[in-house]
Amino acid sequence: MGSIKIVSWNVGNLDRLLDDPLSTTKQKRKKAIIQEIKDLEPDVLCILEGPKGESGIDFITNNWLGDEWIPVKATDGEYATLGTQWIWFLVRKEYQEKVSLLPVNTWDAFAGSSWDYYRWGEFEKKTHKHYRHPQVLILDWNGLRIEFIGLHLKSKYVNYGESKWKAGGQKRQKFIREALTARIKMTTEVTNVRAYIDAKFKQVENPAIVVLGDLNDGPGKEYFENNHLFFDLISNIQGDQFFARKFLDHALFLFSDELRWTCHFEDFVQPERDPRILLDHILFTQGLGNRSLPVHVDINTGKVEHEIHDLINASLTKSAKTSDHKPISVLISSDE
Repeated sequence: MGSIKIVSWNVGNLDRLLDDPLSTTKQKRKKAIIQEIKDLEPDVLCILEGPKGESGIDFITNNWLGDEWIPVKATDGEYATLGTQWIWFLVRKEYQEKVSLLPVNTWDAFAGSSWDYYRWGEFEKKTHKHYRHPQVLILDWNGLRIEFIGLHLKSKYVNYGESKWKAGGQKRQKFIREALTARIKMTTEVTNVRAYIDAKFKQVENPAIVVLGDLNDGPGKEYFENNHLFFDLISNIQGDQFFARKFLDHALFLFSDELRWTCHFEDFVQPERDPRILLDHILFTQGLGNRSLPVHVDINTGKVEHEIHDLINASLTKSAKTSDHKPISVLISSDE
């Protein structure tokens, strides 16, 4: 392997395309998704909002993709995921013998399966756990273990809080309390991810770790930061500058400012905010960026796949479009 292309894409409720028969609109969307994946040409594809269960992802890879990409499954069949929006890794068929999925009980042994938290300004202890457990793809690249942590974190108050916010008064206050609680829960999930990464640094001096997926704080990102001193998911997951060796670099850091966005969202809390927001991320440990490992993230290759996505979706109606998220990608290469 000289280089591999890593892609992360929130396809958007892929489970809804498993009906039989599909409506005309869903048929168009299905066809467009297949074309977009083929045009992206990923070697490793992290799908967010993928179908529930192994039978769902098997149906897609077998019937849609002709086995060109293979789903990486848990050997024990355990994914610790609720709901219908699952995280899946697909890899090109030629890599299937080089990859595996980390058992969720191994993650839980290193980082914990559940944890205590406190709501903002309160002292009553509550317990939380991942709704969608992180899924970890392990790639053996000529003896080097690279771990890809797939994440999908989001606030459910994106869609359910607008009426309360606009009502003002006590209803708005209720929304703020609920949204803050959602953010606290998500931040504890990110803290759990950092605990796993910290555990790897206690096992390996220079681990090769990539974190990728959808990190959606919910509406009013800056509002909550400025008024309630509550900061975003990406800042928490990147790490502490005082422990720079463990700090994660961002694959899109050098990508053009005006193109560094993946989703169009008109924020009802901050209607003046630019609706083009970056919800999808690829981050990586220092060893993959400073060439101290035998593989490296290629500089300037991180990108939002605007062109491929826009060309495929240009002529489609809103309900037939592939996704409201644009894919992101980066190249990882061998130094040999």
